[in-house]
Amino acid sequence: MPEQPSSPPRARLIFDPAEFKYDFGPDHPLRGRRLISLMDLLETSGLWQSENEQTRLPSRAATIEELSLNHTAEYIEAVQRLSVVDREALSPDEQRELEKLELHYGFGEGDTPALPDMHNVCSLIAGGSLVALSAVMGLPEGGTFSSEEDRPLHVYHPAGGLHHAWADRASGFCIYNDISVAIAHILQTTEAKVLYIDFDAHHGDGVQKSFYDDPRVMKISFHETGRYLFPGTGDVLELGSGLGRGYTVNIPLEPFTEDDSYNEAMNALLHPLVTFFAPDVIVSVHGCDTHAWDPLTHLKLTLRGIQKQMKMAHQLAHTYCQGRWVALGGGGYDLYRVVPRAWSMLWAEMSDQTLPKELPAEWITRWRPEWLAVREKEEAAQEVMGKAPAADDFPTTFMDRLEDFPAQPRRWHINEANHLTVALVRHLLVPSSVRHAFPTVQYRSPMTGLFDLLHLRGTATPSRIKGIETKAGEVLLRDFCPPSFVERLRPDDGLRAFARLPEREHMLLLGISKSPDCALALAYTHSGEIIGEVTLARGDSFWDGIENVYEVAIEVSSNRRGMGIARRLLAFALELDALEDMILFAIGLSWHWDYEGLGVTVHRYRQIIIDLFATQGFVEYPTTEPNVSMEPGNVLLARIGSRVDQRVASQFHSRLLSTPNLAHV
Repeated sequence: MPEQPSSPPRARLIFDPAEFKYDFGPDHPLRGRRLISLMDLLETSGLWQSENEQTRLPSRAATIEELSLNHTAEYIEAVQRLSVVDREALSPDEQRELEKLELHYGFGEGDTPALPDMHNVCSLIAGGSLVALSAVMGLPEGGTFSSEEDRPLHVYHPAGGLHHAWADRASGFCIYNDISVAIAHILQTTEAKVLYIDFDAHHGDGVQKSFYDDPRVMKISFHETGRYLFPGTGDVLELGSGLGRGYTVNIPLEPFTEDDSYNEAMNALLHPLVTFFAPDVIVSVHGCDTHAWDPLTHLKLTLRGIQKQMKMAHQLAHTYCQGRWVALGGGGYDLYRVVPRAWSMLWAEMSDQTLPKELPAEWITRWRPEWLAVREKEEAAQEVMGKAPAADDFPTTFMDRLEDFPAQPRRWHINEANHLTVALVRHLLVPSSVRHAFPTVQYRSPMTGLFDLLHLRGTATPSRIKGIETKAGEVLLRDFCPPSFVERLRPDDGLRAFARLPEREHMLLLGISKSPDCALALAYTHSGEIIGEVTLARGDSFWDGIENVYEVAIEVSSNRRGMGIARRLLAFALELDALEDMILFAIGLSWHWDYEGLGVTVHRYRQIIIDLFATQGFVEYPTTEPNVSMEPGNVLLARIGSRVDQRVASQFHSRLLSTPNLAHV
């Protein structure tokens, strides 16, 4: 039996046996058997008991009104009409009419055939996800609980995760988009911000489309590149539109990506993105079709890599969202060897239980024969996807055996391509100050030596301090601020451009102050409030191969604008003579600007930035660098130090117009 937590976990599982009916037939990859084998494994292993009301959340079907939050009335009506149980009883004319409906709304004999009674079954799945998300948000639709402590923080709905369905058509085995329905309900009834993380191998195009222009939903999708896999979407440059620009994050990974490269992408992106967005709740989809044995994709993760996805989502929920987390199933088409083990692992993670080492013998006895019956067909499908034959026999342990997964040929090339993709995503979507607080690589540079000189002397740190007069009183400026000093300060309420919340902005500044390759200059009041910051950090991997290229970022509290603080703080931070050996650049991306708060247009805000940096010798440079050239409002400014070698300056100018890494993405 698994080790139980000392106190009842605030985790619930939502499930209804009717969800087994979401089954496209014996020759289709998506079968209800995967859920049946999962629930059997959970019960047999002792990880979950159906009669235990403390860990079960009652489900219900979504109403027509709730489905209409994401789906058109015409589409819902079509699904209802196509849900007829006995088509043979219909007249030929009626059957032809239904066939026309199928073609128009994305059904048919291919990926998503119409199912008998599918409206009721799919409404139940959509309702389950809506109840799950409502429960962790404390809404009435989530049920009533005896106390706040009894309300779940985590809810797991394994039948959910149908992320391909669009508002007006079925797609990719998905009929109603339970995720979009649930999130739309939260947006309608609360002011919460929702972080959606999709770990499925296929891009979650339906959810992306639902909230593409909505800044209250950040959508992060790790998936196999659409160059080779359905649905063909999910490119890095799909960033969102309108107010939602910058809140759609796609990480398309190369075929045959393995655990280490996948984990590198997660580690480099999730914490900085979530820090920037500051969500109230996390919804994650844990499609295990990323596994090396899955017959429909090219990715090659093991359960160790998949488990790290779950642990990361769990950690993010407690770090940023007070624990509020809904986890859904999604894809996964190795019905007997992967899906039940992976999704049992997810429940163990959510409920803080220790995963047993061995699979129950009685469960193996029940399910191994079913796997043997489909083994030949499964291996043929894997061969089509370019995957080596899987293990010789049915697994006997929850975790994979490493010897069953030989090293992938071309591993270095795959990892390098993924690394460049991640670098581009960080460059496009993570504000510079946030990137500085979450570096992916530590370098040794002239700045490091300067940091050592100033920081390793403890309280005698010779940082410069200067007072300036403003109409609100004296403000102090200090450069190379050490962590001990930053800890004693508190952020002004208007300091939130990069991390959305002042307390998280403070955490970012503390992280930057600890980095040996960054310089942090602060403007603060005598009462200890931080009202402005300038960060100086090594340029990211786009500038690899060019010596001493550093990025400058500045922010001043919205409560202190119009006092000349930005100009004087920037001048103070860039006075060091050592900077004459460096190339300094600043990038302005319009989707990160608070031009509405300032009451100006994008182009006026752009000019304000240009004028500010011009006081310190920065000039605008034309560039084909992808994020700058994407919007006419974006801008790249640079200052080449007087002692920079001409060869290095030429490399910099060449890089501005060549962006060599983009060709690999």
